Amino acid sequence: MAIEPASDDIRLGPFRVVADEERVARYRREAGFADTLEKIVPVAFPAVWMTTSEIGEAIRAALAAENAIAVHESQDFRYCAPLRVGESYDLTVSMRREASPPRLVVNAFVATQGGEARLHAEALLRIVPRPAALEGAL
Repeated sequence: MAIEPASDDIRLGPFRVVADEERVARYRREAGFADTLEKIVPVAFPAVWMTTSEIGEAIRAALAAENAIAVHESQDFRYCAPLRVGESYDLTVSMRREASPPRLVVNAFVATQGGEARLHAEALLRIVPRPAALEGAL
């Protein structure tokens, strides 16, 4: 299941992430999921981990030379095994550019602390010209 990043990919991590019970419960409420005693992390919850400052800075750096922004196009989650509430995992990220259409492909790999693969997630971020109203904004 693990996909080996290309040599010119930007690589980040590994980052230690936790499927914190309170944060998972908040995610469930905000996403409209019913409360449950189930200790399995919701499928799209790992997207929360992708909001770290290190990943955001890497995305901004990838676009620094052009007057453009990244707009979420799609995401895909492929699990080897469920993630469990309360457990810690290692998150590794790789990013690469695609020219046509212009976008960033962000791949995330989640593994147990023992190295067992749990998840490969991919987000496509379309690169679009920065609207005039956002000139100079981060």
